[in-house]
Amino acid sequence: MIIKVRNKTKDYNSYRSARVKSLFNASRGDEFNLDVDVPVEGDWQIGVIVGPSGSGKTSIGNQLFGGGKILDLYANWSKDVPIVDDIAPDGDFNAVTGLLASVGLGDVPSWLRPFHALSNGQQFRAGLARSIADNHKEIIIDEFTSVVDRQIAKIGALAYGKAFRRTKGRKVVLLSCHYDILEWLQPDWVLDTSTGEVKKKTKLENGQVSTWKLGRSTPLTGNILNRITI
Repeated sequence: MIIKVRNKTKDYNSYRSARVKSLFNASRGDEFNLDVDVPVEGDWQIGVIVGPSGSGKTSIGNQLFGGGKILDLYANWSKDVPIVDDIAPDGDFNAVTGLLASVGLGDVPSWLRPFHALSNGQQFRAGLARSIADNHKEIIIDEFTSVVDRQIAKIGALAYGKAFRRTKGRKVVLLSCHYDILEWLQPDWVLDTSTGEVKKKTKLENGQVSTWKLGRSTPLTGNILNRITI
């Protein structure tokens, strides 16, 4: 799918703007143009668009799946309802608690607190659980792992990848400026907005998926896990 990003603001000519243009040889900063081929066609479950801040990730996400599919993990939580009641309130109790555990939020007392009373890491994982529980067929999550420390980000990516793959017929695109989650998430495809490069798993002739994996530089050991509640 070819995505064309055309963002434009006013071309300012203030003293400081003119000074910046002169000092840094920046002719103008009012336009951002990007053409990119996003591999959303075909049979896949998890895709990642990764790249530095300002490289067009959110603008691309705003056009995927017809637009309007970016999910805010931190929005629309009740202030006076514990998360165990706030996630899929009409759903099955065992399914909700199982989801919380599956995304790494195994701290049971936290289930009894409203979202605003959780730590940043707990909020992140609660949001991931709700994104799966809401059963949207197509999901886009912006700033994936941006507000949590990198160890929690890696384990959270690992847990979310495993949990989401248990669903059927659903797709999620994660937008992130962090490359360290890729080896833990092992997505079906990756688009790097800094280079335009796409890496993806391919279907083999017998219908199986290739065993391509992003290399893991950090071993998954007890030394990591003993600092994180799963």
